[in-house]
Amino acid sequence: MTLLMQTIYSGLINGASYGLIGLGIVLCYRSTRVVNLAQGESYTIAGLVTAGLVSSGLSVAAAAVCGVSAATVFGAGLERLVLRPRLSWPSERLIILVVAVALCAEGIADYAAGPSQYSFAPLTGSGVVILDGAVTTYDGFVLIGVVLAAGAATSWFLHRTVLGQGMSACAENPSVSSLLGINVSLMRVIAYSVAGFLGGLSAVLLVPLSSVTYNAGLSLTLLGYVAAALAAMRSPLGACLAGLVVGLAESFLGTYVNQLLAEPLVLGVLMVVAVLLLGRRIRFGGVVRA
Repeated sequence: MTLLMQTIYSGLINGASYGLIGLGIVLCYRSTRVVNLAQGESYTIAGLVTAGLVSSGLSVAAAAVCGVSAATVFGAGLERLVLRPRLSWPSERLIILVVAVALCAEGIADYAAGPSQYSFAPLTGSGVVILDGAVTTYDGFVLIGVVLAAGAATSWFLHRTVLGQGMSACAENPSVSSLLGINVSLMRVIAYSVAGFLGGLSAVLLVPLSSVTYNAGLSLTLLGYVAAALAAMRSPLGACLAGLVVGLAESFLGTYVNQLLAEPLVLGVLMVVAVLLLGRRIRFGGVVRA
């Protein structure tokens, strides 16, 4: 029973980070129709910046604020400096461009931080909770609560507020939205800034439970995209819940099958689901069969 509880807890913790990354991808897609495959880099940037500032003597709380701010600036810069001047490009080319940005960010992180693993003390202290023999932490419960609250709040924002509806309208038809008085550029930069903030928030909560390296972003982006794709790139809360499911699946496969096969099997299931849904002309992962 202890192993089972520990597996569930670990899966929910990792799944919460996938959910926050997936939520950011959904938010970017709903505002620009571009799949942000650099979303995981916001996690890496926030984790490395926070760890570096903590090691230099800054308090964990202040360093976390700086780390999340850096991730938010990264998201805003991605939209303002990379995507906005090239809005006339096809979405396929923009996705490749975003991947190039992610690889450049990973290279810069490797040069600045090296291959070492970094971590820092939890924001909520070092207290632990024992559940049926499984060791859990306060930060873990906070992370799970944050992903559920963020998904519900974002869903409410997009469906129930004028600003959220305007953000979705900008992706559907930016020209008409602009004629109706919606500041399309502002909507897009808000979406990418919030996405960067979510990635940074996941880092300051998850890194104390594990660690961060310069190349942590790619794996998180892939699994976050799985969560976003399972939510049809439309439902913020669905992406968060799908992230938890993906985390649980990965954890159970790693514990009871083979740790090395966990991630490939999860991605394999995604490919099967994609083929089945696209074969039925159902939108999946940002694309739809013609």
